[in-house]
Amino acid sequence: MQLPVDGIRLNQINFVAIKQQLDNELRAGHSFRLRLEPWTEKRSLSQNAMFHAWMRELSRYLIQHGRPYCNPDWCKDAMKFTFLGFEDTTYTDVTTGAQIVRETLRHTSKLKTGEMFLFMCKVQAWCLDIGCFLKVPNTSEFFELQRNQEA
Repeated sequence: MQLPVDGIRLNQINFVAIKQQLDNELRAGHSFRLRLEPWTEKRSLSQNAMFHAWMRELSRYLIQHGRPYCNPDWCKDAMKFTFLGFEDTTYTDVTTGAQIVRETLRHTSKLKTGEMFLFMCKVQAWCLDIGCFLKVPNTSEFFELQRNQEA
């Protein structure tokens, strides 16, 4: 049985089908590690779009304040370096099969909605500390999540 790396969303609709697959695998003598955790969504496209807009704003601000090298990609990497850190990534040489593990910046695409919200809060706070006021439209998902935290 092949499951997606991120797991599967178990609910009443697919429970019987998944149970049947697991029954077959268990009867065949296979064993599994099962970990149940509440389902949470990955970071949304809305969050991603706002984060990229923020990096363009931050870049303009930093360039205007004497840092000409601070393009949006640099800003994105700097924020990820500062607030997300690194993860191990395995690379395989396709000709020799040799593998090497290197540290790479964490990817925002792998964050859950709450993790991305926390990351963006840290970025926003840092930007405020340096005098860069990032726009947060009151129609944005970030604004809504922020208001829910304050309630």
